[in-house]
Amino acid sequence: MSAPRPKGYSNRHMGIQSHLLPHAGALTERATRYFGIDLARLPQMSDHDLALFADRATAMTRLKEILPILEKHFTTLIEGQAEYEQFVQRVLKQVEKGSKQIDKSLLDTWLLSKGYDKHLQLLNQKAGHGMERLNVEYRSEQDLNRLDFQSAVKLIHLRHQNRAKAIGERLPQAKRQMQVQEALRQQAENRKELLTYGTAGKPGKGFWNGVKNFFVR
Repeated sequence: MSAPRPKGYSNRHMGIQSHLLPHAGALTERATRYFGIDLARLPQMSDHDLALFADRATAMTRLKEILPILEKHFTTLIEGQAEYEQFVQRVLKQVEKGSKQIDKSLLDTWLLSKGYDKHLQLLNQKAGHGMERLNVEYRSEQDLNRLDFQSAVKLIHLRHQNRAKAIGERLPQAKRQMQVQEALRQQAENRKELLTYGTAGKPGKGFWNGVKNFFVR
């Protein structure tokens, strides 16, 4: 006596055929390609093969249950990503605009600094020339101070010969000599104070008239 067979379809061809499938055309191929369902092979499938459909159906049922949740999450992710990219684009536009403004400001500042550096160079040159002139005048003053009084009187007297001559024509010899000495002394003093204290004059001393007289002589 042979062993009993399990219930279900056997592996042997049972002669079950569909009368529609030969006329289904490409739909039969699409059922297999899109959904994994081979309608022509169904009658020949074993219980294990058919159980695989059950497994797939169970997995699909579970998937269908969470599809609305997944759809909500996916929608949030997709819309969020799109909004984020739009946000990034807006920020980049602002970055471009702000960067151009900053670059222009940097260029303007650099040009201003170069202009100011040039200005400082010119000031330094002028200051250098002024110091050279002051040094020359100071050396001349030192040289003048080194001379003895009589030599200084003679030197200044030669420089102001015309004025001394005019004074001599108006005053007696004694008075002329005294005025010449006084004028020369005052000129030397005023010149020394001018070089020492500048045009503001010696603190506490109003000597503008003396300086004015020094330049008009």
